[in-house]
Amino acid sequence: MPFSHEHWPSKVANIIVYLTLVSGNLYSVFGGHKDQDSPYDPVHASYVTPAPFTFGVWTVIHFLFGGLMVFQWFSEKVHDAVGWHFVLASLLTTAWLALFTSGHAILALIALFFATGAVSYIYYRLKEDHSPDSLLEVIFLALPFSLYHAWIFVLLFVNVFVAFSPEREDGPSTFQIILAVAGLAFVASTVVGYIEYKKGDVAGALVLSWYLFGVFAQQQNDVIHWSSLGFGIIATLYTLKPFVLRVSGRHTPETAPLLG
Repeated sequence: MPFSHEHWPSKVANIIVYLTLVSGNLYSVFGGHKDQDSPYDPVHASYVTPAPFTFGVWTVIHFLFGGLMVFQWFSEKVHDAVGWHFVLASLLTTAWLALFTSGHAILALIALFFATGAVSYIYYRLKEDHSPDSLLEVIFLALPFSLYHAWIFVLLFVNVFVAFSPEREDGPSTFQIILAVAGLAFVASTVVGYIEYKKGDVAGALVLSWYLFGVFAQQQNDVIHWSSLGFGIIATLYTLKPFVLRVSGRHTPETAPLLG
């Protein structure tokens, strides 16, 4: 693959916003005051907030996007598929981090909503118009955006609850328990969408399953605790469907990409 200077402004911008997003996440985890409203701090939580280790998904996403920052100089397909939308998505995600950390949960939610839209645009372009043609495109183009798309959905879901149904000192009300279980059921049902309607996006489905197990590890209320475990097991088993179909020799749309 030859090195290409074409579309260099967007490529340089991608690198700048990538470093900004990584720095923002590192600061949210390790920097600031101990009582800051970090999205990753269980002190400021809801009844669908997962255990802190769950947010390690960011490490995988950042690593893969780091590879994308290099790969984009050797493949114009990155610009064709992503354009300037990665810049927009990264800036909005960074804005969400800054707003949440400063205690503006509603404004943070709005920023994250638009960030989700930008990521979804890239995701669907990759699915419909720019499917990967090589292993490198799978690893450094399709896979990171599959993970990012599922993960930003998780972040949006969690932050809706943080903004409108936060934890209470005296424990969750009956309504909050019902709301949390219904929300977790919705997340589990979304796994079906990733497998059935998104060409067998196992990577995205696994992110949602990982999140459900994270909720199981974090939440102490018995109903939420065990419901999230059950939903996590069901989601994980359903995620295996493309592998089972492939092994059995049945070729359907959901058996195709396996990695997003």
